[in-house]
Amino acid sequence: MKTIFKKNRLLWMGAVCLLLASACTKEFKAFNTNPSTVTQSQAQGDFQYIGGFFPDMEENIFSPVDYIYQLQQSLNADVYSGYMMSADAFGGPNNTNYFMVQGWNTTTFDQAYSHAMHDWSQVKLKARPQDQHFVAMALILKVESMHRVTDVYGPLPYSTYGTNAFGVSYDSQQAVYTRFFSELDTAISTLTAYVKANPGATPFKPYDLIYNGSYPQWLKFANSLRLRLAMRLAYADPATAQKEAEKACADPNGLLSTTSDGAFLSNGGLFTYQNPIWNITNAYGDISMGAPMESILEGYNDPRITNYFLPSTAVPGQEKGIRNGIAISGAEYAGYSLINDAASTPIQIMVASESDFLRAEGALRGWNMGSGTAQSFYEAGVTLAFQEKGVTMPAGYLTNSTATAAPYVDTQNATNSVPAGSPYLNNIPVAWSATATFEQNLQRIITQKWIAMFPDGEEAWAEYRRTGYPILFPVVVNNSGGTIPTIPGIRRLPFPSDEVTNDAKGVASGISELGGPDNGGTKLWWDKNPNH
Repeated sequence: MKTIFKKNRLLWMGAVCLLLASACTKEFKAFNTNPSTVTQSQAQGDFQYIGGFFPDMEENIFSPVDYIYQLQQSLNADVYSGYMMSADAFGGPNNTNYFMVQGWNTTTFDQAYSHAMHDWSQVKLKARPQDQHFVAMALILKVESMHRVTDVYGPLPYSTYGTNAFGVSYDSQQAVYTRFFSELDTAISTLTAYVKANPGATPFKPYDLIYNGSYPQWLKFANSLRLRLAMRLAYADPATAQKEAEKACADPNGLLSTTSDGAFLSNGGLFTYQNPIWNITNAYGDISMGAPMESILEGYNDPRITNYFLPSTAVPGQEKGIRNGIAISGAEYAGYSLINDAASTPIQIMVASESDFLRAEGALRGWNMGSGTAQSFYEAGVTLAFQEKGVTMPAGYLTNSTATAAPYVDTQNATNSVPAGSPYLNNIPVAWSATATFEQNLQRIITQKWIAMFPDGEEAWAEYRRTGYPILFPVVVNNSGGTIPTIPGIRRLPFPSDEVTNDAKGVASGISELGGPDNGGTKLWWDKNPNH
């Protein structure tokens, strides 16, 4: 697999290099100083001494390198979320049919520790007292990166990172989340104070690939991230979930709320890359549309289907998805729909409409989400989600009280089809109903959030595990040997094999905190929905 990946790091290389010390004596200092190099004091003046760590943190939340992204997310969460499926058989049983390929399941872990955790630790170590606003940024990016890792594996070596002890113990997922909230407290407090004291200042701009150095935007992002993490605990720790969600909504810095608030990894200029999904789907044909996406978007007559996917060549004039966990013998599904990404498409980190859907769920639960109701937040989220994708919402979309997910037809193998009346069809219309049950309106909210967040499969898979929505098709072929239930499906990835080899004692502590065997069928701490 050839990767096309271009970066110009000239601006950042000096930021992470150690500068040579000056001469020993005062008399020789002037003679031994190279006038063309940056001195340590100069590097501190424009924050190069710590700034160079941040592009690396940002670009590895989702790696723009296709083969890394493929293992980091494409061959696990993007499939398990129902968004995508591969037309490639990969030579036999694999992750898509619950045979856990060891070499496929380490990158999510390794990528985060090699970049986010390492870079955060260096910023924390090197930052001067007056530069704590950079430490605050490192904390936000650390939490954004690492919540994706704990939501895949569960317990992690988090508070113990960097201790250099033999056999680093793992924190429970509950402890990791507690630390997330504490770190966001510190970051938001620090950045808020800095913005108040330095209005309009953008010291982070040279190193920021997402918000061009805007601390007010990062404060909105941090609050929206807190709201996301709070909702994750709705079933495991409802008191903490409510407290943290209400704190996020009450913060005067606000939440992500407009199309321009969305967080994307900029693509162009000093940092140019080819979108990894574009490479994986177009150059290699390794990922295609998922069958649940076809069923739900076709059922709603949702025009975003053509924004997300290319027409099928196997079924002309139609977007066609592949069902997860089916037997694939060759290239029979190669003509199904590919992902409609361009090479220049920026990587999506978080969309603002997610905040509306989170507030809708919070209001549905009776929490104080600010001015609005569950219905108003939900409808605002749907409206904004269309705007974010640049698609016009059809007249009557929000008031359609009859359309639900369409039956799915596999044109290659009828046994994989999902007929009308199947319990595996997502049977909820778009229109809000004041007389519907809690579960029906929750299903409505999560289904629209699922559509809006595409293609972020990690977040979609986490929310599916938490809520059970939208209803997804179970795998047809389950090669887990009984360790993963076909219904409700895979719950996590096993700990990386190299961690088991290199830190057996630490992994043992993680398994103990996990509370079950180290396989894909064991639920995470927050995965406690009694209905799923």
